[in-house]
Amino acid sequence: MNTNPPKGTDSALFTPIVINGLEIKNRIVKAPTMESMATEEGAPTDRLVKHYTRAAKGGSGLLMMGLCSVSREGRAYPRESGIYEDALVPQWKGFTDSVHEAGGRIVMQITHGGRQMDPDLIRGRKAKSASSMPNLFYLYRSQRLTDREIIGIIKEFGDAAARVKAAGFDAVQIHASGGYLLAGFLSPLTNLRNDSWGGDEKRRFHIFEEIYREVRQSVGSDYPVFAKLHLGDFLVMGHPFPANYAAALRMQDLGVDALEFAIGIMETCTMTFSKGEMPVDVIDDHVGPLLKNYWKAVGLFYKPFSRVKKPYFRTAALELKRRGLTIPLLLAGGIRRFDDAESAVRSGTADLIGMSRPIIREPNLPRRWMNGDRRESSCVSCNRCLFDLINANPIRCHYTKDSSS
Repeated sequence: MNTNPPKGTDSALFTPIVINGLEIKNRIVKAPTMESMATEEGAPTDRLVKHYTRAAKGGSGLLMMGLCSVSREGRAYPRESGIYEDALVPQWKGFTDSVHEAGGRIVMQITHGGRQMDPDLIRGRKAKSASSMPNLFYLYRSQRLTDREIIGIIKEFGDAAARVKAAGFDAVQIHASGGYLLAGFLSPLTNLRNDSWGGDEKRRFHIFEEIYREVRQSVGSDYPVFAKLHLGDFLVMGHPFPANYAAALRMQDLGVDALEFAIGIMETCTMTFSKGEMPVDVIDDHVGPLLKNYWKAVGLFYKPFSRVKKPYFRTAALELKRRGLTIPLLLAGGIRRFDDAESAVRSGTADLIGMSRPIIREPNLPRRWMNGDRRESSCVSCNRCLFDLINANPIRCHYTKDSSS
């Protein structure tokens, strides 16, 4: 007797969805995470191609890249992907051709690092952000952007989006989350301005509004433009604080085609958007012993708040829907079990399910679920994959069963 559950179409997870002409074969998305697999110039490498073709063959309906910088000065990490020069377009076109041949659909996430930049990348200058703010992860202070610099960055996003389309990507995502530049403008805790770019909720949203319009003009009305929203700096009982729910509805009114969101900034990542361990031991001499010991102390403080028990942004997703969000919503964060993913889609809590660390661990997880093997992901949220990015190493799963993590 066959005791395996039915395959494929019995699940809401494996129904297609169309977003502004882009047909996605199922609801599982390889969520964006910085890969650290680009050249020093920001171009794709063979390793990056392999990383995404493997995920495409593994069954994810949509693949989303992480952190592709719109300018050389806006890079947050060494070996971060970039789309800031026309000369990069042919190289990225070869990349998207490979992903498409493997059956995938892929989105490039365009971003600017803001106040969260690796210190090695800003030697001799300062990180730029909405306001002069301390970075409590790297222990430095950013510099306030001028009006002229802001206008320049807006144009850089538009130019980058045009290159994304020319390079054959299926959609572009404007990254306004995670504490990076646009998230810094959206948050009242990191945007202390009192001008046209800050002072109240509407003015804090102004830079995103201008960037969206520049991007939309660059790619046209029939090309999917997604956004990743910074919903808040902290996560308290499933709710963001401070909450940016109104920004989600403003994005919808502007014409954003689909929305992803996260809660948290670099300083709070292991108890917000990448809950789990804080494995400082994987970090090499890229940072000094003082900073390492500081991170260890912070990790001990965060530990009680960092357990991954269930999808930890579900409450916020429900609130977005309750407030009137009707565009497709991607829910990520702590999804490890088939039943949790299936329930979120079937109940209407979310339209798409994002997983990053589980797919880094097991690229064929979506196909395994589709074929009837619905055991939960073997990812244990040790975060060794993420913390090794500080060393500028390509992202990979470090976990083994005999690991101390």
